[in-house]
Amino acid sequence: MKDFISFMEKAWWRYITEGILEEGIREEIKESWKLCREYGVDPFGGVGEILDEKSMKVRLKENEELISVAHPIMEDIYRQVTGSGFLLVLVDKDGYLIDRIGDENIMEETRKLNFVEGALWTEEAVGTNAIALALRLDRPIQLVGAEHYCITHHMATCSAAPIHDEKGNVIGCLDMTGLKEEAHPHNLGVVLAGAYAIEKQLALMRSHKLIDATFDSIHEGMLILDHNFVVQRVNEIALRILNIAPKEIIGRHIQSFVDFDIIKEVLNQSEPYYDVEGAFYSKGRKIPCRINAVPVMANRKTIGTVITFREERYVRNVVNKLAGFRAYYTFEDIVTQDDKMKKVIETAKKAAKSDCSILIEGESGTGKELFAQAIHNYSKRAKGPFVAVNCASIPRELVESELFGYEKGAFTGANKEGKPGKFELADNGTIFLDEIGELPYEVQSKLLRVLDNHRIVRVGGTEEKKLNVRVIAATNRNLSEEVEKKNFRNDLYYRINVIKINIPPLRERKGDIELLAKVFVDRLNKYNNEQKVLSESFIKRLKDYHWPGNVRELQNAINRAYYLAEGEIITEDYFPENIERKNCEEDINVTAVLPFDVIEEKNIKEALRLAKGDVVKAAKMLNLSRATIYRKIKKYKVNLKELSSLVETK
Repeated sequence: MKDFISFMEKAWWRYITEGILEEGIREEIKESWKLCREYGVDPFGGVGEILDEKSMKVRLKENEELISVAHPIMEDIYRQVTGSGFLLVLVDKDGYLIDRIGDENIMEETRKLNFVEGALWTEEAVGTNAIALALRLDRPIQLVGAEHYCITHHMATCSAAPIHDEKGNVIGCLDMTGLKEEAHPHNLGVVLAGAYAIEKQLALMRSHKLIDATFDSIHEGMLILDHNFVVQRVNEIALRILNIAPKEIIGRHIQSFVDFDIIKEVLNQSEPYYDVEGAFYSKGRKIPCRINAVPVMANRKTIGTVITFREERYVRNVVNKLAGFRAYYTFEDIVTQDDKMKKVIETAKKAAKSDCSILIEGESGTGKELFAQAIHNYSKRAKGPFVAVNCASIPRELVESELFGYEKGAFTGANKEGKPGKFELADNGTIFLDEIGELPYEVQSKLLRVLDNHRIVRVGGTEEKKLNVRVIAATNRNLSEEVEKKNFRNDLYYRINVIKINIPPLRERKGDIELLAKVFVDRLNKYNNEQKVLSESFIKRLKDYHWPGNVRELQNAINRAYYLAEGEIITEDYFPENIERKNCEEDINVTAVLPFDVIEEKNIKEALRLAKGDVVKAAKMLNLSRATIYRKIKKYKVNLKELSSLVETK
């Protein structure tokens, strides 16, 4: 080593004074010396600048993770070389010193050369040195004595190794510096091992951070148990669902929080369980959840269990979205220019702002579900589910389980895990019970109970579940008459009939016929990129028809005519044949096809004429009560004075 040191001192002097590079100098040293000369580095200098305090704080912040990992490793290395006069230095990717550990005497000596935190040790700043070469060449290197370009560093030996991130990028360098007499190849080995340890620790830390981030980013509560079923880890979602702090659950047996039978089943079978209905218990509160439990196996033994869970209400919201349990229509979708219909809409808007039960009455095809969806979307429940149930379409024996759900094993053919009913799916939203008049009498009492206490009990179960559901019912029957006939419970009728909305049939708002027809054509034009229009003769035919199927029948007629019409004008030739046939039948025998309301109005007026305006006599002739006939007179806007004057004239 002495001979090498002596040779390098002579070779250095000849290069500095004559510019001649001796044989025997390492190629990387030659290259570096040339660079230093190009940079104009003073070979008799070698004291670099130091960052100001503000810039140094920024640099330390940027390398916070590197320092936190490297410092303990540097301390371990230093314990092995304490008293040997060596200094351990950590440098960032740009060559700035960001940490150092060493004997006091060497720390003081190197301070004179600004070999301190914040100093820049690149070739351009302080000449050839191991730190600069390790960073530039991206490989470990050791320099001894006069291999340094600046004479002020000739007393030292330095060994440096680059530090890489998980992608292989150089992020810093570890250096060990001491007196040149202490130079030994194993110094470089120590530094290389230290740099490697830092890289591995950084990768492990980032892996843990990634796992932690993943653990906490999962949209489910997660618990990790050891083989004794004691909670070892818990994520943020689980803490939020259970409303507890980590210290309240970590280290405790899982049986304190959940039905332990589910976990035992997993362990007994060594197979995972998915989407099991269960409940967590926290601070006296029961939290219904859907639970997954997966055993962790090693050497064919269960060494732990991973539990994930979601609140049942969250699962229901997801299911509702996937199943399409949402309302699409708003009040803007209800097209009308009829004053009576506009008043109905205003009433519906006021009703939407309340949480009262609503009964919508109207003939088939008037748009009862359209109104129900609009009410839901206008209410504070708009973000919740909208679940529509047609009571007439459910088999009688399945109505109860369909509405209120059932527990596992409730009946033959039932889902083995049980099933939530439509009321549960509508929690925090609206349930629309269409054709409620078709509901079996025996189920009506159970529905009444749900409306009274907002709780349901599944078929085959005993536990009550509290729900927050708004009920909108609809019917094309006259429910008050059904109550009189004992087909519908009067107490249920009054419970759902808090606010009644009566949608008038299309024949009572003839002004809307043309408006609606044109709206339907416009929608079809946009969808098909066409420009079709209705002829005047077609519109006249529309207005002349009484539309027993209401808006639904009108829309079907428009759709049929639109797609059959070959040109841009939809003429009366495309008027539906079935409607033509009905109109012909009306022309032949009007009294046979007149709507009931028309016949009733004619009979009342005729009875009043025969009774010469005496309401009581007319009521007896029609076998109606006095109150009923007065109600009918008001309904049909019969002018008694005008009727009396006609009688006197006759």
